Amino acid sequence: MKGAMRVVMVTLVTLFAAGPVQAQEFSVAGAVGSVWTDNVFLMRTPEWDASILPSLKVGMDFGTYWTLQYDGSAEIFTNNTDLISHDHALRLQVNPAFGPEGKNEFLVALGVETLRNQDAYNALNFVGGQLNAAVSLEPAHWFAWQAGVELRYRGFYDDVQSNALDVLATTSLRFTLASRTTLTPRVGYGFRYNLGLKGQAQGRPDRDDHQLDVGLHISQGLWAQGGLQADYSYRHLFSTSQTLTRKLTQAQFAFLTSDFIAGGHRAYLKYKQVLPKGWSFVVGLEFRTLEYPGWPATNLDGAVIAPNREDRKLIPHASVAYGHEFGNLTLNATVSYNYIRQWSNSADYDTQAHQVGVNIGLEY
Repeated sequence: MKGAMRVVMVTLVTLFAAGPVQAQEFSVAGAVGSVWTDNVFLMRTPEWDASILPSLKVGMDFGTYWTLQYDGSAEIFTNNTDLISHDHALRLQVNPAFGPEGKNEFLVALGVETLRNQDAYNALNFVGGQLNAAVSLEPAHWFAWQAGVELRYRGFYDDVQSNALDVLATTSLRFTLASRTTLTPRVGYGFRYNLGLKGQAQGRPDRDDHQLDVGLHISQGLWAQGGLQADYSYRHLFSTSQTLTRKLTQAQFAFLTSDFIAGGHRAYLKYKQVLPKGWSFVVGLEFRTLEYPGWPATNLDGAVIAPNREDRKLIPHASVAYGHEFGNLTLNATVSYNYIRQWSNSADYDTQAHQVGVNIGLEY
């Protein structure tokens, strides 16, 4: 793993040295958020928490299309302090525009990232690398096409069996109609090779995971500064996660996202209204179904009652935002509220939660 990271770092330095040496533009953005919830783990027995979420983004543009960017953030929990973590990422990208009015773009990016947690969650600590390539073409004012592929490696310090190499490919079309309607169908495919998994007693180990995502996004302008957004997506898992199959009985294992773990449907409807003097508000409703193949559902006594855990989530949402420019400085502030009602056939996950958030950011 150390050798692979050295290769990534050397490549970053080489690319950086190959670009123009004089910075043309420098940008920095910082934000501090706070979230209060009465159920931080989203479990049957709720525990409250209030967290502080600082973040920093620094970017430097070189020549006409080179960018070096740093992103860092932390989650500081005041009640369950074992949840405190921080993450960092360094990314170098080339993003030239071409064609009429520069509407077409091509992007290649190389990055390194890391996540660190407290000892209670050290199984989630990782260092990784990413390689991204994307193209965006707009041959007509009413039509655009985008495609991208991401190669991602994660090596876990304290749980090497979770080391994985992911390939995520996506493509989408965008149709803009005269009725102020935008339609964006999309499809994505994900492949994971679980490098760290040990084989069975006999035969070749099965280390592959596959997933397919399809979706459609619709936006509709209704009147001046107001409109609707609707989105639907479906994720299909081709098999039970290889990591889940081998490691579900462990007290800890690296479970960072629902990629290759859970499939199902997600749909939301939002309305946004831009108001005078920098104000705006958003209200929306989201519904999700999640199925975890190979994750048994249990009752209150811990007895298995179904082979797969299945969750249903209903999430109403509302937020108010304010933005204002002071010369080269931009101030953004948001107050939000989410209610999560989760129904599950597994007793530990049949629950609800309230979340209130405040975020204040400055960009230069």
